[in-house]
Amino acid sequence: VCNFSEEDCELVSLQAAQQILPKGFVSALDAEQVLAHKWCLLSVGCPKLDEFLGGGVAVRGITELAGESGSGKTQLCLQMCLSVQYPEINGGLGAGSVYINTEDIFPSRRLHQLIQKFPSRFHSEDTSIQFGNNIFIEHIADVESLKKCVFGQLPQLLAQKSVGLIVVDSIAGVFRADFEPRDSVSRAKEMRAVGSQLHRLAEEFRVAIICVNQANQSHIIFLQVTTVINNERSAGDNTGRKTVAALGLAWANMVTTRLQVSRTNRSVTDAKGTSMPVRMLEIIFSPDKPPRSCHFVVTEAGVSAVSNVNE
Repeated sequence: VCNFSEEDCELVSLQAAQQILPKGFVSALDAEQVLAHKWCLLSVGCPKLDEFLGGGVAVRGITELAGESGSGKTQLCLQMCLSVQYPEINGGLGAGSVYINTEDIFPSRRLHQLIQKFPSRFHSEDTSIQFGNNIFIEHIADVESLKKCVFGQLPQLLAQKSVGLIVVDSIAGVFRADFEPRDSVSRAKEMRAVGSQLHRLAEEFRVAIICVNQANQSHIIFLQVTTVINNERSAGDNTGRKTVAALGLAWANMVTTRLQVSRTNRSVTDAKGTSMPVRMLEIIFSPDKPPRSCHFVVTEAGVSAVSNVNE
């Protein structure tokens, strides 16, 4: 674009590195203080789930939320679109959110229900936030539109608005629809391009990136998702099934933290005596958290962790 020679580019890169990178050795304590912003966490809106996640969702890299249809993925994402708007002292980032929808119609009715119920259950005296004004929604139908969004529209919006969370629901939607099984190489290339750009946006604008992924038995024929019948059952799941996230290793290598949600055959009884189905949240892999699982339920007021689960 600027008609620079290769030597010019190397000189600019060297000068920039000398200005940005610390000179000489630094202690681990100093490094922790300098890089503290890279370890910022976003609350998911439930103190017990935050504790399970080690403080919340990382504001760095890509956090994948995988699971079957109806397991609670979108519910968690909608809740985080609200929690991100709270001040940092309350676990938020004091910023808005972007919701990129690639499959179904955006669940606006459910969002409005959460807006009415969520502030009263969150430990904060500040309930004056106009939640709906700070959620920016975009509908995407194909890979080209997604690329235009993450390479063009998103950087412009992030430069103009205060945004702390980007949700792509779902990343599998466009790549599953636009490519045949024989196009795996082309699909992997496009996924790397989108994933790399999301990493850059997270780093440059200090935003949490949540990419929803599918785990549906109907995708077996595409070798994208499999539901494995195992002799060993997943922790807390008495269905005997183990789900594997979509899009294979090409996408998994772009993911920093993978969380997985699933339905179970268990239930819990609320204060009114109503039985509610229990879901399970698992940490599959993470750079700083061990694999583990916990249970949660979805109510009118949002997603909450539970402990006394009925068989």
